[in-house]
Amino acid sequence: MKKKTIYSALIAMSLTILTTTGLAAPSPQKVIKDGAEEVRKILTKKTKKGSPAEKVQKEKLKKVVDGFLDYQELSRRSLGPHWKDRSEEEKTEFTKLLRDLIEASYTSTISDNIEFSMEYEEEEIDEDTMTATVASVASAKNKKGKTVSEDLTFHLYLKKRIWLMYDVEFGDVSLVRHYRGEFNRKIKKESYKALLTAMQKKLKEIESGKVKVEKKPKL
Repeated sequence: MKKKTIYSALIAMSLTILTTTGLAAPSPQKVIKDGAEEVRKILTKKTKKGSPAEKVQKEKLKKVVDGFLDYQELSRRSLGPHWKDRSEEEKTEFTKLLRDLIEASYTSTISDNIEFSMEYEEEEIDEDTMTATVASVASAKNKKGKTVSEDLTFHLYLKKRIWLMYDVEFGDVSLVRHYRGEFNRKIKKESYKALLTAMQKKLKEIESGKVKVEKKPKL
């Protein structure tokens, strides 16, 4: 299995290993541990590409993500200073487009059916800002039996007694920082409208299978 395929699977896994249960918020680390097992079961079920079973599998992953990932917060942070310049209608449109792009990215790797394991470090909670980080190491074996590992750091915040994720770091690469850099360059060089057009084009390419999801996807 190619290294970038495993990276893509780890990205998909990291975007789908959290879940929210109950009224009281479990600890950030427990949220991740509990969700990781659920996602492992989903990803290890063998499905044929394009089959009804694969479609069901993708919907299960989306349902898990919907329960923990705050797409609007991710969108706000990713758009950075340009967020405040957008109307409420534009913010809604942008959030939906980024959500569709993220969903297309992680569901496009579902047929890889990666077996993974996770090791965790102690969580860190900032009570002043009610944010938390959970560091972990995700490992998976390639076709040659070699173990490939990736450091992951999840960033969460407490909202209405539930821990929600707004960013994840892969080694030294932050999803928010990466998107913000890409988005900012596109807007400054061209325009906000050009950014939307580029994102829509990228979405169509991923959905059609014309491009493979990389660790650092470019617009």
